[in-house]
Amino acid sequence: MGMSLRTSQPVRPSLDVVGATASLACAVHCAVVAVFLGAMPAAASFLAAPWIEWIFLAASTLIGLASLLPGYRSHGLKTPLLLFTAGIAMLAVLRATHASPSLAEMLVVIVAAGCLVSAHWQNRGAMHRCRCGPAHHH
Repeated sequence: MGMSLRTSQPVRPSLDVVGATASLACAVHCAVVAVFLGAMPAAASFLAAPWIEWIFLAASTLIGLASLLPGYRSHGLKTPLLLFTAGIAMLAVLRATHASPSLAEMLVVIVAAGCLVSAHWQNRGAMHRCRCGPAHHH
């Protein structure tokens, strides 16, 4: 009868969307901790626990690499990797030096999160503009 069934694939967020969201969540976490440390030190001490911050950093690193490396391998996209590396490096230095909550730390966190989010969005945009097809990116 000329009727064809189209199979619809479930819409899944790309790793870039997940990575950008994780980066924003990390930045919000850092801002909330900085605000609450002054107002409610006991509540903020749990949120500022070093292991929580290292988990955020490790998760962001793993998601970022899983998302950005295919773009680099397929198309040589260096800018997203450079932005990502700069953002992760800034956050790692802050964590390793145990920087105390301050305006300077918050500004570094904002710049680092901006680098991470920009890296994911640049990678996502480049992969969507690619004419080689989605199978090429797996």
